[in-house]
Amino acid sequence: MTEFEPGTDLVSRLPLPSHVVVLADGKWRRGWLIGRDHEESGWTALVQYEGDDGNERTERLPADRIALPESNGPTEQAS
Repeated sequence: MTEFEPGTDLVSRLPLPSHVVVLADGKWRRGWLIGRDHEESGWTALVQYEGDDGNERTERLPADRIALPESNGPTEQAS
């Protein structure tokens, strides 16, 4: 378990853009929620974050991989 609490309701409530953390490539990473869609399977988030290679990535991720960041916490490896 991580210190972050992802939730599908979160993606639908946050203003755009919003600072979030995203679970990508097995790590929680700081990023921005820049869009969202409600589909039959639930909410998906359009997010931007920096990958391990230092390049900015823009991806659509399921809402359960989006959470609010702690105010000063470091990026944490997902378990």
